[in-house]
Formats: sequence, structure tokens, C-alpha cells
Amino acid sequence: MSNIEGYYVNDLITMVLKIITVDDSEKITSHFKYILKDIGKFKWMGHAYSIQEAKELIKLEKPDVVIIDIELKEENGFDLLKFIKRIYPDVAVFMLSNTTDFNDTRKSKQMGAHYLIDKSFELYNIPNFLMALQSAKNTSQKLNRFESFT
Repeated sequence: MSNIEGYYVNDLITMVLKIITVDDSEKITSHFKYILKDIGKFKWMGHAYSIQEAKELIKLEKPDVVIIDIELKEENGFDLLKFIKRIYPDVAVFMLSNTTDFNDTRKSKQMGAHYLIDKSFELYNIPNFLMALQSAKNTSQKLNRFESFT
């Protein structure tokens, strides 16, 4: 079996995406637990309720994907997106919002997020979004952000 930089080829084919979620709502966190548990292709590394908690968790766990709510208590998810893209540019980011207005969608895209997920209608599609991302990573293709999920 071929060895590429410490990974066996079969490991790359079945790469597990490490995911961190960031939202200040207990209800949404319980939805994440339900949506992301027991899916073999994804490993939920943890949840943060604030930007500071998220930064610490990202540094510790080195995720492949971070899912961030735009509206955090007295904080803005775009600040965390900016931090991630500056320090960890290869981490894929999905933004969350209760409303997907044009300004938030445009800002998410311009700042490097892969997609803005509407919490009201698309929350349970998160595994599908993650599978599309994983498929692109496994085939070394660049995922065409936003357009790939619409």
C-alpha cells in the first residue's frame, strides 16, 4: 500500500472530516448532537458557545470544518470567520443564520465561507453539505463555494 506523507492511500479515500460547531443556542447545539452523531465520515470534535472558546477549540483540535452562527451573544460570527481564514486558511467554514439575507450571503462568500446555511430550513442538510465537501477533498478537487450547494 502506498504511503503519502504518513497517510496510507486507503486512509485518504476514507478521510474523516473533523468538525467544530459554534453557536450560543443550547437548542441548536442539541440539534448538532443529533445531526452529527454516529455518522462515520464525520467526527464532531466539540462545540463552542463563544468566539474565545472556538479559538481555543480550533487550536487544540485542528478541524477540517467549522460551522459558525453569525449572531452570537454580543459577538459576531464574521469575526471568527476572519480569524480562521487568516490563521487557518485551509479550514472550510459554513456560516449559520436564521435569515439568509443578501448582505449576509454576500459577506459570507466574500470572506471565504463555503456556504451560508439557513437554520430554519437547511440545518438537517448539514450532512449533505459535509459529504459534498468531503468528496471534493478526497478527489483533490476544489469545491466551488456557494454554487455547489444551491
